[in-house]
Amino acid sequence: MRNVITMAGIAIAFALVTPASQAATPASQAAESFDGLWARTAKDCRNKEGPDSKTLIDMSKPIGGKPAPMVDQYENHCRIDRKTVAGDGINLSVTCFEFWDYFNKGIEPRKATVKLAPGPNGTIKIDGKPYLRCKAGSGAARR
Repeated sequence: MRNVITMAGIAIAFALVTPASQAATPASQAAESFDGLWARTAKDCRNKEGPDSKTLIDMSKPIGGKPAPMVDQYENHCRIDRKTVAGDGINLSVTCFEFWDYFNKGIEPRKATVKLAPGPNGTIKIDGKPYLRCKAGSGAARR
C-alpha cells in the first residue's frame, strides 16, 4: 500500500483546535496536540500553492454540517474513520481521495493508516518523519 502521508502536501486551511469543552479521553487529548497545519520545513509552511509537505490535521472539521475529521495534503485528502491510541501517539485509519472533488463525491477511495506521534520541541512525527507546526499567517491558502 502506498504511504499517503509522505506525498507532497497542499496549501490548505488552518485547523480549528478541538474545543476544550469536549470530554477529554486519552484519544482526544492526543488528538488535540496533533491538530494544526504541519510541514517538513519552514519553507514549505511559507509556500502558498503547489505540491509541498504541508499537512492539515483536523480532528473536528465540519463538512456539510457533519463532523468530518481529516488529514489533508496536496492531492491527498483523507477522512479519518477511526482513531486508536498507540503509546503517546495515535494511529488513524483513513479513507483517502486524490482530488477534493473525489473526496466530496466518494469517488475512488483508498484505505490507509497514518501514524502520529509527538516529537521533540513541539514537533510531531507523521509516519515516523518529523514535521513542525506552521505559524498562523505563514502563507497557507484557506479552503
